[in-house]
Amino acid sequence: MGVRPERADGLYAAFTAGTLSAGQRQLFSLGRAVLRAVIRLHSTTSKESGNQNQGGILLLDEVSSSVDRETEQIMQEIIRAEYSHYTVIAVSHRLEMSMDFDRVVVMDRGEVVEVGNPALLKGEAGSRFGELVAAADA
Repeated sequence: MGVRPERADGLYAAFTAGTLSAGQRQLFSLGRAVLRAVIRLHSTTSKESGNQNQGGILLLDEVSSSVDRETEQIMQEIIRAEYSHYTVIAVSHRLEMSMDFDRVVVMDRGEVVEVGNPALLKGEAGSRFGELVAAADA
């Protein structure tokens, strides 16, 4: 996950919130979520043989706000691979991340102003999402 303990006790080093950067904490949180999903998958498949793709809901709140673009892309690949059978609800201010989803909800002052496929909204005249993308690209 890109974090290697540089302390004398190596992998057994105690980590506190102050030990890791915000981006490292986000990576660890994603890693924990993946591990929980794998454990959940194994526990449900052993009980319900054959139902391997049960899915669930994954909630992400600014999951990549403190990482660089390259790390964000890696995180997106992990989310896509590990949660392909899940409903993923993500809050993000990074429009690049939003383009990877089936649907976006654009809000303004707490009100929903637009809902739709990001690729379609991006090219639609008068689209609020399209305006945001154009402003970000400028």
